[in-house]
Amino acid sequence: MRDDYPKFRAAGTEIVVVTRHSAARMKTFWSEKRLPFLGVPDPDGKITARYRQQWRLFKLGRMPAQFLVDCRGNLAFTHYGSGMSDIPANSRMVARIRNLAPCAAPSKPGAKPPPKK
Repeated sequence: MRDDYPKFRAAGTEIVVVTRHSAARMKTFWSEKRLPFLGVPDPDGKITARYRQQWRLFKLGRMPAQFLVDCRGNLAFTHYGSGMSDIPANSRMVARIRNLAPCAAPSKPGAKPPPKK
């Protein structure tokens, strides 16, 4: 994802990675690997539990899970990996992002939201 990060940004999206590590450990890893996207520490597993990310002892722990959340906050794509290498290709994710319905431009601070239809 790091190498294709510019493609994700060009498609109008942001990558957010949730880890089960402490903030200090995550900060060190992010710095060492020079990761340009956002990282959220979740040491107690509250976020991963909410999204039902699986943990399997005989498959090295936490299974990968990917979610694509659209600009309205809806899940537009979910993938629960069956193993550590079961992750959709970045090109597939970027194509899905480009196929999402476009969002309205962000409103100015203090502006009223558009009326609901």
